[in-house]
Order: sequence, then structure tokens, then C-alpha cells
Amino acid sequence: MKKKLIIEVAINETIMRSENRHVPLTAEEIAEDAYQCFLEGATIIHFHNRTPDYPDDGTYDSARNGDHEAYAETMRLIAQKCDLIPYPTMVYPGAPGREEALRQMHPHVKALRSMDVQLETFVLPVGATNIGRYDFKSGKFVYDRASHTSHEQMAGFLKWCMESGLQPGFIVREPGHMRHLLMYREMGLLRDPIIAHLNLSDSVPYGPIPDVTGIQSLISVIPSDVPLEWFIHNYTSFVHDTAFGDTHRELNVLAVAMGGHARTGIGDKAVWDGQQLTNAQMVRHIRNVAEAAGREVATTEEARQMLGYSKSNTQSGGT
Repeated sequence: MKKKLIIEVAINETIMRSENRHVPLTAEEIAEDAYQCFLEGATIIHFHNRTPDYPDDGTYDSARNGDHEAYAETMRLIAQKCDLIPYPTMVYPGAPGREEALRQMHPHVKALRSMDVQLETFVLPVGATNIGRYDFKSGKFVYDRASHTSHEQMAGFLKWCMESGLQPGFIVREPGHMRHLLMYREMGLLRDPIIAHLNLSDSVPYGPIPDVTGIQSLISVIPSDVPLEWFIHNYTSFVHDTAFGDTHRELNVLAVAMGGHARTGIGDKAVWDGQQLTNAQMVRHIRNVAEAAGREVATTEEARQMLGYSKSNTQSGGT
């Protein structure tokens, strides 16, 4: 029997209404949109706090990325509608409070785990990468944006994860990042399975080319006897013209065919074939691909079991 497919939705990210009129911004809109995605088969929702008193286009305030109370409000509204697994974003480089957040290693995540909403997971980057975008029209880099987490910082955060019961996932951009995860597992800092988000990009020139060979170059680092669950995590949200075309759908189809899991949504793909789709419509597209390939879509409880998520705030054993 084929492994069931887990569908994650990046429900808003930094997308503006001018890019997609359906992007949810308020807590109420996010919760309702999450519910519609749930009805189509999604089980995991990733969202950003967005400014509630937004103008028509929808402002993005990075200062709210670490606001655990705002996340909790939205998560409570989602829980009233359906059983989904929501998780917040991180505090990005350059955002207010970034240095303090990095020093404490994601305090908003720790707060959400201890609150009534019982955060189950959080996805964070491994190692170091320059994710500055290249503009193909002008033929130059638009900006630099170095993402880096030291082994010392990661070890401290993963120890907290082990103690609290939160099961983390990891943004992987290079084969070496997979090796980092193997070493953290060997150190007893990770529970099985390893959960990797393959953050392939067609616009930011890090890591492997976003195709089947690129996927294989990352997942092949993990030995066959080490449990691995991986998601496609296509980094294209602010790019429309690249040297590789539109890879969002292609990579998700490959994930379905190769035994991985899918991630879609307005946050990752504001415009789909020239159309401003809803998040639920994007989930339906992925579900249709899965059904055509003979893979059933996992329920929320099945996703929890596959990924090792738990709402219990107790320590469990290592690998």
C-alpha cells in the first residue's frame, strides 16, 4: 500500500491583495480559509500574523512574526472549526527583535507550546545559506539575505523540543543540511522520523536545481534505515519570471510520485496559470494529482502518527 500523502498549505506568507485577492489576513479570515482547506484534504496550515487593520492591499508587518498572542488567537479560531495542525513563521533577519529572538531561539514557539493551543510543530532552517534573490531581467542580485543557525543554537533548541514534546521540521537547502540532521539525530536531539522541507528555488540560486535530480540529491543523503518524511517547499512566492519557469506544480507532482508530501497555497504561489486561486482550490489540485497517482490523502490524525506530532507536553525518548 502506498504511503498516504500529507498536504500542507502556506496560507498567506507576505502576499498582498494586489497579488491574490483571496489571501486571508485577519485571524477570522485565516481560520475560515484553513477550514475550507481542511474540507479539501489539507492537514497542516502554516500562517503569518498579518496586520488586522490593513488597507485594501493588506500590509505586512514583520514585527508581528513573534507575537505569540496573535498566533494563539488564530489557532483557537481554527480549532473551533476543525482539527488541523497549524504552525507559525519565524522572526526573519532584519525584522524587529530578530537578534533577541535568535538568542532565545524562537521564544514565541516555546510560548505557544506551553499555552492552551499546544503547538505541535515548527519548521526552522538548518545551517547557513545566502537566500538573496537574483533578478533575471536586470541580470544582478537584488539583495543579500544570509540565513544562519549555529550548531550550538540548534542543539539548545532541539533539547527544548525533546523536553517539551514538540516535533520540529527543518528547512533544508543543501545536502550538507541533511548531514546536520543526521548528526543531531546521532546526538540524541531528534526523534524519528526526520522531517525535512526541501526548500528548492527557481529564483534564488542556492542548493540543487529544482527538479527530480535536485530532490534525489537531498533525500539520498539519508540512509534507507533512517525514517524520513519530506515535503516539497518551493521558494517562489515573490517571483514570476525565472530561468526555470514555474516549478511549483512540477515539484509537488514529483513529491506525490516519489513518496514525499506536498505543500501549496497562496503564500507559496500567488498566481497559478494566470489565475488567482483560493487556497482550497490549490489543495484540490494537489488532491486530484494524488488520487490520479493512487495515493490517498492522510487525515489529520494519520498525519500526526506519520510525523510523530503530539499535543502532550511531556518528555519522550530519543531515537
